[in-house]
Amino acid sequence: MLDYYRFKQVHELYLKGRPEEAKSLLQELQTSYVAACDENTMLKAQVQEYEDILYISKNLVFDGASYWLQTGSIRQGPFCPECYNKDGLLVRLAEQGGEWRCHQCASNFGYERTLNRQPERPAVAMSQRIAKVIPLYK
Repeated sequence: MLDYYRFKQVHELYLKGRPEEAKSLLQELQTSYVAACDENTMLKAQVQEYEDILYISKNLVFDGASYWLQTGSIRQGPFCPECYNKDGLLVRLAEQGGEWRCHQCASNFGYERTLNRQPERPAVAMSQRIAKVIPLYK
């Protein structure tokens, strides 16, 4: 935490003709400022991560066969139920030879089984675990 009164001390040291002491104190303050900025950046990243988890927990639905991310009228997915249930990973299934295939766990799911189903219920609350999203294309 920055002690603002110390900036006034730097100013007073310069006015008293003690520039070396003022410079030394100013260097300490700069080091503290950089550390505070680094911590602030890290905390902002954590807040963003928690906001992402909350967003997913509110919008992820399970249709009985796979998971879908519902954003307004747009339904994204399907995502592998095996990877999500086991590790909390959202791995998009790829269409391959009339089936959905998970490139993470190599599970296959019937195309008709997942494509035409409507979401039945919300997914398990994400606040209980952290989800990681693995994109289909890298």
